[in-house]
Amino acid sequence: MNAMTARALLVGLLVAVWVWVIGVARLHVAGWAGVVALGCYFAAGGGVSGLQKTVLGTLSGIVWVLLADAVRIAIGGNPIVNALILGAMVCALVLQSRVPFLSFTAGAFAGAGVALGLGVNTVTEAIRAGGALAVGAVLGFVAERVAGAIGARRG
Repeated sequence: MNAMTARALLVGLLVAVWVWVIGVARLHVAGWAGVVALGCYFAAGGGVSGLQKTVLGTLSGIVWVLLADAVRIAIGGNPIVNALILGAMVCALVLQSRVPFLSFTAGAFAGAGVALGLGVNTVTEAIRAGGALAVGAVLGFVAERVAGAIGARRG
C-alpha cells in the first residue's frame, strides 16, 4: 500500500472514530468543523508547520467572529451596520496575514466560516468550535505520521 492510500484510509478511520466518540459521549461539538480543519491542514502543506498554521489560522478566525459580534451588540446593528461590521472583519482576516504566524489566510476564513455557521457568540461556543477545529488538524497530523511510519517500515 502506498503512502497516499495509507494516509487516506487512516484519515477516514480517524474521522469515523472521532465522530463516533462525539455521538457516544454526547459531546456538543460539530464533527464537520473538524473536517474543515482537516482540509486546511492538508492545504497548509501538512507536517508540524501545517498543523501550526491550521490551528492558529482557524482559531484567529473564531476570535474575529467573536469581536465582530461584540461590536454588533455594542452598537445595536441594523442590516447595513451588520454588513459593514462583517466587511471590516473580513478585511481584518486578510490584513492579519502580515503577521507571520497568522499568515494562513485560508485557515482564518475557514475558522470564521465555521464560527459563523455555528452561530458562535460566546466564549464557551468559541471553545467548542476551536476544539473541533484543533482536533481536525491533529487528526490529519496523526494520520500523516502513522502513514509515514507504515511506509518507512515497509520500505
